[in-house]
Amino acid sequence: MDHTEFAVAPYILATETDGGLVLLCVPTVDPDYPTDHLRPRNCQYFVYDALARKLHQLPQPGFQHRLSQRSLAIMRKPNKSSKNTSNHVSLRPHVHGEAEAEADFVVAAQSYIFWGKESPHICIYDSAIKTWSNKPVVMGSSYPDHHLPSKTLAIGGINGTVAWVDLWHNIIFCDVLAKRPKLRYLKLPSEPRDRGFNPRSVRDIAVFGNTIKYVAMLLRPDDTSSSKVPSCRWMATAWSIDKSRHASAKDWRMVCKLDSTRIMVDAAGTAASFPTLSSLCGSLPTLSLQNDAIVYFLAKIDFSPRQRTAWVLAVDMKNETVEQVVEFPAERTYCVAEGYDASRISAYLQPAPGRKQIHKRPGVSLLKSPSKKHTGDVDAMVE
Repeated sequence: MDHTEFAVAPYILATETDGGLVLLCVPTVDPDYPTDHLRPRNCQYFVYDALARKLHQLPQPGFQHRLSQRSLAIMRKPNKSSKNTSNHVSLRPHVHGEAEAEADFVVAAQSYIFWGKESPHICIYDSAIKTWSNKPVVMGSSYPDHHLPSKTLAIGGINGTVAWVDLWHNIIFCDVLAKRPKLRYLKLPSEPRDRGFNPRSVRDIAVFGNTIKYVAMLLRPDDTSSSKVPSCRWMATAWSIDKSRHASAKDWRMVCKLDSTRIMVDAAGTAASFPTLSSLCGSLPTLSLQNDAIVYFLAKIDFSPRQRTAWVLAVDMKNETVEQVVEFPAERTYCVAEGYDASRISAYLQPAPGRKQIHKRPGVSLLKSPSKKHTGDVDAMVE
């Protein structure tokens, strides 16, 4: 395929929890509908298997398996030869010969019209038989009034559990490999303050072994209708919950809470031209996948599409410290809803011949430890 056939740049739809599988969407141009590139008929789906180092093109789901692209999730099928039937998901190192034994995977999504149907179903692609199929699900008696998937999590386990996350409201769990999946619901711990924008701009969620972590931002908490100058102050709260089938909303635990005016930054050796942290607007919180207290934030002078300069801050939520910072090319980032995402696929990548692998947090440069705590304003950001 020639690159001129791409209506927009290919993008990632979903990844497996341990990063070994990546589901990609490649929108193409239909000559009869040149501006209709987001329609399912113009979307080609690919799966990159980092374990087997193969790229698979999926057949078109077609109208019979019309699905909700927002709810697409991907996971590897459980190894039938394994005696471990728990729901624990762990990072698997690459082992020679393992790819052939665990190559099969499934892609699952809600049907295009899912809520309100008498007989709702999910759409499933099974790589073992290379076909799409529909599977009915049981809604349960207390399904939520509001749910629009904004992120998916591959929980895994013997039943192939998928979590559809509405970052404003709740999580819906579905055992996609069960004969008759029954949906389970979990309310998120924080209520939305403003639903007029993409929730990914201010919230994120991720799986770490037997734990689900969740972070929510509150932008401009001290703004009032009488404010003449918008504040860049923001707050972030991190939560966690055990990945139990019987977890309820009361089981969420607040891990830490952060106020941007209390963040420590080492100002040694910074460029005078860099803006102060208090003059930057924070957004797009992204949980570190190294199971630590780090959350990445995208910082911009303002959120307008014309603003092309941005920085990614690696903030230690517990210590209220900017650990690392890097300039981020935001030319192709519209506002803050979609700029970057996190994945564990780097665990499968090998350094090029003659290059040594550097064991540090990828993608950002290290900062010195702060010599003292700065409350309120700080001098500058560090390159």
